[in-house]
Formats: sequence, C-alpha cells, structure tokens
Amino acid sequence: MLESPLHEHHLLRYHVDIEDKALRGYKQTAVISFFDENNKKVCIHKFGVISNEEIFERIDKGEDLSLNNAYIKNFSLTDYRVNKGLDDSVYIKLMNLSAKKTFFDCDVTNDFSYAEFSGDKTVFESAIFGNGVTNFSNSDFGNGDVVFKKARFGSGSTNFQSVKFGDGLVSFNNTNFGTGNLSFVDANFSNGNVDFKNTYFGDGTIDFKFAKFSQGDLSFERASFGRGKKDFKNVEFGGGKIDFRRVEFNDGDVSFEGVEFGNGKVSFRSSEFKHGYKSFEFADFAQGEAQFELVDFGSGNVSFKNAKVAEISFKNCALNTYMDLRFGECIRLDLTNTIVRDILDVKPEGEKVVIEEMNIAGMRILGRIFIDWRVNNVFDLIYNQNNTSLFQKSEQFRILKENFRNNGQYVDEDMAYVEFKRCESKAHLKDALAKNKKNAWYAYPNYYFQKYVFDFIGHYATAPLRVLLNMFIAFTCFSILYFVVSEFFPWFGTVATTLPSELNHIHEFGNSFYFSAITFLTVGYGDYFAEGYLKPFAALEGFTGVFLMSYFTVAFVRKILR
Repeated sequence: MLESPLHEHHLLRYHVDIEDKALRGYKQTAVISFFDENNKKVCIHKFGVISNEEIFERIDKGEDLSLNNAYIKNFSLTDYRVNKGLDDSVYIKLMNLSAKKTFFDCDVTNDFSYAEFSGDKTVFESAIFGNGVTNFSNSDFGNGDVVFKKARFGSGSTNFQSVKFGDGLVSFNNTNFGTGNLSFVDANFSNGNVDFKNTYFGDGTIDFKFAKFSQGDLSFERASFGRGKKDFKNVEFGGGKIDFRRVEFNDGDVSFEGVEFGNGKVSFRSSEFKHGYKSFEFADFAQGEAQFELVDFGSGNVSFKNAKVAEISFKNCALNTYMDLRFGECIRLDLTNTIVRDILDVKPEGEKVVIEEMNIAGMRILGRIFIDWRVNNVFDLIYNQNNTSLFQKSEQFRILKENFRNNGQYVDEDMAYVEFKRCESKAHLKDALAKNKKNAWYAYPNYYFQKYVFDFIGHYATAPLRVLLNMFIAFTCFSILYFVVSEFFPWFGTVATTLPSELNHIHEFGNSFYFSAITFLTVGYGDYFAEGYLKPFAALEGFTGVFLMSYFTVAFVRKILR
C-alpha cells in the first residue's frame, strides 16, 4: 500500500517516470517509485497525468474538478491569473474540487492562493504534495466540508495563512505535514468542527498565531509535533471543546500566550512536552475547565503567569521543572497527587495572586513551593474546598508546614501547623461519631480538652506569649479565689500561716497573690499553706504552674532555636 511507507517516512523520496499509456481516463501514466531513508525502494504507485492547461480549461468552463488519482506538476493559480491578465489577489473559483489520492508534484511551488472552493465538499484526502512550497494562502473554502484526511506533504513549507474555512467539517485527520514550516496564521475556521487528530506536524515552525475558531469542537488528540517552535499566540478558540489529549509536543518552545480558550472544556490530559519553554502567560480560559492531568512538562520553564482560569487541574503530574502558577485570576487550582521536584511558584511579586481554592492533597514535595501564608491567603485556599474531607485538609496543611520549614518561613510554618492540628482534631471527632454515636461520651470531652489545653492556651506550642498570658490569667484566678474564700467563706477553707499572729496578713489581697505565686511557681517557702477545702485547689494550682511553665519553655525554646 502507498500510505504505509509515506506515513512512516516524513521526508518524501520519490522518482517519477511518465509513460504514454492511458490510465483511468487520463492519456498518460506517471509511475512513481518511493524510497526510504536508505534509498531503498518501498513501493510503486501509478497516477494518471493531467496538464495544467486541461485544468485551466475546466476552470474557464466552470466545470467540476474531479482530479482523483491524478499526477499534476507545478499547479499554479498565479500562472492562471498571469495568463488571463488578472491581478494577483483575484479569487479563482474551483467547482467541487476532488483530488483524492492525487499527487501534486512541483519544482518550486504548488499554488492554490486566492482559490475560491465552491461546492458541498472540497477533497484532498490522501493527496500527496511534493517537496516544494504548498501555498493555500488567502483561499476561501466556502461552507462545505474540507477534507485533507491522510494527506502527505514533503520537505517544503506549507502555507494556510489567512485561509477562510466555512461551517462544514474541516479534517486534517492523520495528515503528515512533512518537515517544513507550517503556517495557519490568521486562519478563520468559522463554526465547523476541526479535526487534527493523529496529525504529524514536522520539525519546522508550526504557526497558528491569530487564528480564529468559533463554536465548533477542535481536536488535536494524539497529534505529534517535531522539534520546531509551536506558536499558538493570541489564537481565539471559540466556545467548543478543545482537545489536546495525548499530544506529543517534542522539543522546542511552545507558546499559548494570550490565547482565548473560550467557554469550552480544554484538555491537555496525558500530553507530553520535552525540552523548551512552555508559555500560557496571559491566556484566558474564560469559564471553561482546563485539564492538565497526567501531563509530562519535560524540562524548561512552564509559565501561567497572569493567566485567567476558572478551574484548572494538574492531577497526578510530575512537575520536574519550574512552574510559574502566578495566575491573574483562578477560582480552583487542583494539584492533588502531584510530585514537585523543582519550584512551584504561586507567590506574587508586587501584585496579588487571586487563587480562591487550591487543593494539594497527596502532593509530594521534593523541591519547593513559593507561597506566602498572608499574601496568598492560604487559610481560605484550603478551607474554601467543598469537596475535600477534614483529613484531606489537615494533610494539605501538613504538607505546607513542611514546605514552609524547608523555605525558612517559620511564622508561616506555625500557622500551617496550627491549622493542621485543628483539622486533624475535628476529623478524629467526626470519625468517632460516624462509627458510633455512643462514642460521644468520650469523643467530645477529648476534643474539647485538646482544644483548650493544646490550642487555646498556646496554639500547639507555637505562641509562647500566649502561654505566658494564660499563666498570668491562671495565677490571677487562683489569687482571687484564695482571697474571696478566706475573707468571706472561712468555713470552706483558709490559708494558714506559720508566722506570728502580729505578722499574719493573709486576708489582705496582696498576700493572697503572694501565696498564689509561691504555689504556682512551686517555690513552697512554708510561711503560708492552705487549709480545709482549699488544699485541693492549691495542689491543682501547683500542677497548673508546672504544666504551663513547661509549656512556655517548649514554645519559647522552639521559637529561639529557629
């Protein structure tokens, strides 16, 4: 079969022999031998030969152009205009053109510029374009279907610049664009569906700048690009679904800078980038969902700086390169189960990054995340998540805690650690009640004990001044207790003294504070001691003092040592 070797070998290598034998209604036969990269003949195919003069005659008569299985050499609408004395930009109408399995050979250029294709369908299916330039610039394909399915282009450049496609299906499915540059700059694809599935784009520069797509769906699924630059800058993708799944972008820079993706779903799932700069800066994903799940971004920086997106997902990605996710606007950012091996940057530089919700559950950080607790409003980034459990939220705070510690952001680390422990405590309470409501008898006391002792008093040993304040409050409360009971309820208990009666001033408020202080600090001079029912309170104060002093020491040393 002809198509198999041509699909395998992107550079066309062929030799043409013309025989004076009729074939399929054509007067002559072109016998074309195709060779592989080692110049070994892989197949022979025969085409019927038709001259440009015959085609031009049909154009003059307004006849349908059925050119299937034909061999055409140096086709040029520019030559047609010259022969007719027409300006270079005059459109030439081609009626119902069908060039299925046609070979367009050339010494320099196959020229279809300013062609006006008329009819329900324009067919170049399985057509072959030689190694020169193929020029469709400024052509108008009307509103019919346009089929370049399985077409093959050689080593020259291919130009679809400023082409107008109508509302019909536009198919480049399984097309091989060879090794030259390819331009769809300023092309207009109207409202029809556009199919670039399984297309090979070659090693040249692939340029879609300023191209416009409207309401139809667009698919590049399983397409393969070469090592040249891939430029989609300022493309308008319209409102249909945009499918870049399983695309091999290969080496070379890839630019989607300033692209308007419309309101349709955008998917790059399982696509593979290699070395080169990947830019989505200033891209506008509108209200559509953007999926970059399982994408391999390769090496070279990736930037979404100032991009606007409602929902964007990087689930299960191995982020091995610098990722700039300083969006201009972002409602939901999903980074679940990602592996960060380099730098993930969401920290603003002089301007606020608007990310309302960020999910990092299951993330493994081998590199670093540049993020700021206050500026990025991390508290809301996690708590705004409606679809994650308390355990998942606690895990995300734990991940950020470790990241902040590695970055030396110790204040931010403390904030993340407190929220990690709070979520974890709430999660354990909820889990115990979900298993059995009877667990409430111990679950609630345990929860509120931890909430007061570990959280309220010292924010899990992250706030030494808060512990110090609670020490003062506890000491003051015990002092007031001793004074009030000894002064007004001596039958309940009192504070006795070993001092002579003339020196006993325990009922004075100041001495109540003194007794409370030596008890709280466990000094125990022995000049004053509790009697009656105040004894357990004095013992409790002693334990409280030891606990809070230890708590303060831990929190204070933790701060100092960092």
